[in-house]
Amino acid sequence: MTVSRITPPRSLADIAAGQIREAIVTGAFKLGENISEDRLVAQMGISRTPIRDAMAILSREGLVTVRPKRGSFVFETSLEDLAAICDYRQMLEAQGARAAMRADRDGYLARLSAVVVQMDEALGRGDTVGYGQLDTAFHQAAFDHCGNSYLRDSYSLVDGRIAALRANITAPYEARRAESLVEHRRMLDLLIGEDFAAFDAALTVHVQRTADVYQRALAEGHLGPAIDPSRRTAP
Repeated sequence: MTVSRITPPRSLADIAAGQIREAIVTGAFKLGENISEDRLVAQMGISRTPIRDAMAILSREGLVTVRPKRGSFVFETSLEDLAAICDYRQMLEAQGARAAMRADRDGYLARLSAVVVQMDEALGRGDTVGYGQLDTAFHQAAFDHCGNSYLRDSYSLVDGRIAALRANITAPYEARRAESLVEHRRMLDLLIGEDFAAFDAALTVHVQRTADVYQRALAEGHLGPAIDPSRRTAP
């Protein structure tokens, strides 16, 4: 008799965490925004226990801050935190791209090429959320193809925060999206040519420009909570 591994069903907490995580990384929930437990209970149709367990999961991922007697809030950032995240991702992405080129060059480059085409299409139709998700996919691809679980896990420490920051600045700055598409195309071309020194330089420019936009968005209030959080709904 042949038996197969049984995959346990996802818990309600995992399902709730997945939906809330998606709302955070796509910008549906803004940085610093209070995530109403009562509203989530009503919308999701589940009890408070799995909601609270979901918040604990997201807290461990750095996406949610649980404040006793006050509630759960989307994480907030600062100029110092932004600088640290950008330095961290620059170092990891440079090594992640090299590892992916060694471990799965064809698969990695095919994935990047497909994502860049999709980014162009999303930009053309004004799909800001879709563009941000594809931007995230471009950078995540290195770690999906790197063949090194330790490197992949290291990036996972900040990938959710990076995606959320990206989503929160996408809408106000259309010109930056067009500029970033050019940068992603160049990084892809440099990887195809295996010019890693030039790739590192292009990545440095890309991450620094992103940091500059983060700082501008923070200064202009685009990275704060919504004016009326009570209107915010979970997807």
